Amino acid sequence: MSVQTDFIRGKAGLTGILEGISRARIGLIGDLCLDMYMDVDMRLSELSREVPNYTLPVVGERVSPGGAGNVAANLAALKPKALRVLGVLGRDWRGGLLKEALKARGVPADELIVSPRATTNAYIKPVRRGYSDLLYESPRLDYENREALSDGDEAALMEALERAAREVDVLCVCDQLKNGCVTGRVRRRVCELARDGLRVIVDSRDRIGEYRDVIVKPNEMEAMRALNLNGAVTPERMAQAALALSERSGRPALITLGENGCLAAEDGRVTHIPARRVSGPTDICGAGDSFLAALACALGGGADIRAAAALGNLGASVTIAKLGETGTASRAELMRAFEDCCGGI
Repeated sequence: MSVQTDFIRGKAGLTGILEGISRARIGLIGDLCLDMYMDVDMRLSELSREVPNYTLPVVGERVSPGGAGNVAANLAALKPKALRVLGVLGRDWRGGLLKEALKARGVPADELIVSPRATTNAYIKPVRRGYSDLLYESPRLDYENREALSDGDEAALMEALERAAREVDVLCVCDQLKNGCVTGRVRRRVCELARDGLRVIVDSRDRIGEYRDVIVKPNEMEAMRALNLNGAVTPERMAQAALALSERSGRPALITLGENGCLAAEDGRVTHIPARRVSGPTDICGAGDSFLAALACALGGGADIRAAAALGNLGASVTIAKLGETGTASRAELMRAFEDCCGGI
C-alpha cells in the first residue's frame, strides 16, 4: 500500500492539498522552548587554576526554536493563509533569543506574552569534539518554570486564546511541560471550544487522557500511558488504543509509530497509514512536530483525516533526513518527497 496513491490520491491530490493550505488559518498554543547548542573544542581545554576541572572551551553556538516553537516553525514553513502563535516567555536573555529565532523563521511573535514572572524554557546542550569526528553531548542545562503559571499571565493567555479561536480554522495545542502554559483552566477552555465546533489537535506528553472533543496525536508510549496500558507494544494493541482514544474523545485519534507511519481511528474504524521510507542516516528529533504541522495545515485546507495524516508522514520523512537540526518541511520539499517515492503518479 502506498501512502501517497492510496490516501493523498496521487500527485494531483497532493497538489490540491498543498493549494488548500493557502486557505488555512492555523492557531497554536503551547510550551515554546529555546534549543541552544554550544560547540566545545576539547583540544583547547585547560586545567583550571582554581578547581581541579578541565574547561569546556566554546568555539561556536547556535539556537533554534524547540517544543511548540518548532511546531510554529514547521507551520510557518508551510505558509498557511494565517498563523497565530500563543505562549508565554520570560523577560530574560533566553526569551529574547527565542523571539529572534522565531521571527527569523517567519513565525509571528506579536501575540506572545513576555512576563517578568515566567522563565523561558530552554535546553542548553554542550557538544564536545576532540581529535576524532566523534561528538559527545555533555549533560544538558535545563531552564524550566518550577512553579505554575501566575494568575496574571494565565488571564492574559486566556484572552489571547479567545481572540485567536474566533479567527482560526484549526487550533494546535502543545501541552508538554509540568508547569507549562497549558494550565488546567486553559485545557478546559480548549475542550469547550472544540465542543462548540473549533477543530483542535492536541499533542501532549503526559495529559492526552485529560482531553475531550479534540483530535489527539500521541505516539505509542503516550497512548499507552493515557490508557494505563502495560506490556508490549503490538500492532493489535495500538489499533485498540487508537479506537479507545477516539471513542473517549469523540473525535478522530492518531497514534504516530515512527518508521511504521501512523494509525488513524475515526468512526469506529482504524486505518494504518505507512511512512515514506528514508535511506541513509536519520535524526528523528522534531519529526512529531513536522507531522503535527502538516496534519493541521492539511485539515485546515479541507483534506480528510487520512489524507492529512499521510501528509504528516511525508513531513516527518523530510525532517528526519536533516541531520543535526530540528528541521522543517516546506511545500516544495513535500512535493519532492512525494516524487521521490511515487514519481509522476
